Amino acid sequence: MPITVHAYEGRHTTDQSLVDASRRGRGAVKRGASREYQRLMRKYRETRSRPDVGLNPLPGRQGPTKLRQPDVDEALRCGAGVYQKVESGRLRPSPELFLRIAQTLGFSAHDRRVAHLDLFDSEPPPAVREPRPYWQCAVDGQREMTCVLAPDGQLVAYNAAFAAMFGDRGVPPDFWRWALLSDHARNTSLIDWETAWAPYLVEECRLLSLRYRGSPVIRRLCTDLADDPRLQSLSRADSDLNGCAGSVWHSQKGISHVRVLAAESEGFRVLTFLARGE
Repeated sequence: MPITVHAYEGRHTTDQSLVDASRRGRGAVKRGASREYQRLMRKYRETRSRPDVGLNPLPGRQGPTKLRQPDVDEALRCGAGVYQKVESGRLRPSPELFLRIAQTLGFSAHDRRVAHLDLFDSEPPPAVREPRPYWQCAVDGQREMTCVLAPDGQLVAYNAAFAAMFGDRGVPPDFWRWALLSDHARNTSLIDWETAWAPYLVEECRLLSLRYRGSPVIRRLCTDLADDPRLQSLSRADSDLNGCAGSVWHSQKGISHVRVLAAESEGFRVLTFLARGE
């Protein structure tokens, strides 16, 4: 198992930029036109100062001044003039350089997505965030078994219905490791583990390994999965957990047939186990 209305300038602009963007596609931008990522870079740069990006104030300057394009080069520790070429549209940055620029200038998560989609026609890698306190309120309002996972598998919230499945054993703190490596999940809790559950769980982790390449915790998890003999012999699934139908052993109800609905928000995976009558 190998696992490896715009308001950017502080005022509303017309919707013509959306029309231009839809016509432009991957083609060249007309002279004088600005793309979304350029507008956003300029907007954030002009609201930052040198101390905001970790640089000392320029000698002889009184009070904060707008961040200049050469200041961004200095903060990024890249060659002179690189940022000016990116902001002006004369140099297409690599995804890695763009993400460094977005982090340095303090892009919001939404604007980071907008700019990444404009530049590369793809979503940026999701940022790993601290769990929000409202996750517990969200799952407590669900009747079906529901839990929220951090990318590394740590359970950050779950409702009473989900906890009841485990009974006196208690809820495991790391869902991915429990579901894929524990004897309890393999032999008792996840019925037909090798065919109904494990292949789809592995695909969840495969996606994680690609989305969070820099995470040592996820790297260790995937290494442990790749070294496990039972996982090495699995057939590969063609999807992740979303929509997966299977059966679980519930501490109070016995065998329960469920369908998994998987959703994502702010990098967290929300798993809902819908009971299905059979």
